[in-house]
Amino acid sequence: MSNARIDKARAAALKAQQDLEAAEAAELAKAEQIAAERAAKQRELDTEFLAQWEKLDAELMEAGSKSAGDAVYEGVDPVAAVAVFWVARAKRNAVRQHARDAYFRLHGEHPADNFAAHLTHRDVMIAAQLDDAISRAATLHAADLADELDAKWLVSEVE
Repeated sequence: MSNARIDKARAAALKAQQDLEAAEAAELAKAEQIAAERAAKQRELDTEFLAQWEKLDAELMEAGSKSAGDAVYEGVDPVAAVAVFWVARAKRNAVRQHARDAYFRLHGEHPADNFAAHLTHRDVMIAAQLDDAISRAATLHAADLADELDAKWLVSEVE
């Protein structure tokens, strides 16, 4: 190869290298911009979530607050009441974990231990809960009947 051809090939290779570097720099700048926009959007979402996570947690607590005993007393399926309780509890833990994660993303440090504390795991023990529910409902029904009997068959001290 002649020097002219070598010089021409070198010039083409140099231009190709410069074009490649420019394309890589443009791609890097684009990726950095996308990452910055994504981080800003995530900060916005985390801030919004942290402002309302406690409300969602309270709603889930309310949804799972009916006891199996109350369900039996009211003639409702106690298994469903127990299931709703445990599902709501698992959902509350998911909400609380998301709150802790959002806090970490916003502040770069883990929150205090009492922030959005994880609800401890307990064994479901459905049979024991149903036994307790039936016992509680039986006590409530017996008390209701005792009140009715007293009202009908006892002389009231206050007339």
